Amino acid sequence: MGPVVRRGTAAAAARGGRPHPEPVRRGLRAADRGAVLKVHLPVPCAVAFDYLADPRNRAEWQSSLARVEDVDGEPRVGQTWVDVTKPGLRPAMETTELDRPHRWTEIGTWRGFSATLTLTFTETPTGCAVEPTMTVRGRGLRAPLGAVLDALAPYAVRSDLRHAASMLAP
Repeated sequence: MGPVVRRGTAAAAARGGRPHPEPVRRGLRAADRGAVLKVHLPVPCAVAFDYLADPRNRAEWQSSLARVEDVDGEPRVGQTWVDVTKPGLRPAMETTELDRPHRWTEIGTWRGFSATLTLTFTETPTGCAVEPTMTVRGRGLRAPLGAVLDALAPYAVRSDLRHAASMLAP
């Protein structure tokens, strides 16, 4: 079972402080969920950004999509399209932020649900890291299901980004 450590109980936290003097390790708390979800891609940020931000590529790397329809021009803020999912759902999508090659955000809406996905790109010595931030909300009676989807969706996004990384690998 290990050695017995004879320490007293932790002192009460000072205002705004923590009772234990050591920092909490990254990846162990909800505030660092992004650190756990970050995906490394073996290409420069610009290459990853151009591939991931273009809706025409989505069905290649996003597991839930059957196809993408009605793509409105080239990637830009205000670009719209319709995701056609394998179960047949058809959320209306729009690019709301595009700062090539650093940050891209989309919002999708469908029957009382909205989902926002932001991808943040940072250079690494071997390519780039993509950190997804995802929120799903349901309105009215859909709010409880929205909360469940909000908890699960970031892990599906991470899986899709890993698939994209394998497709972009040389």
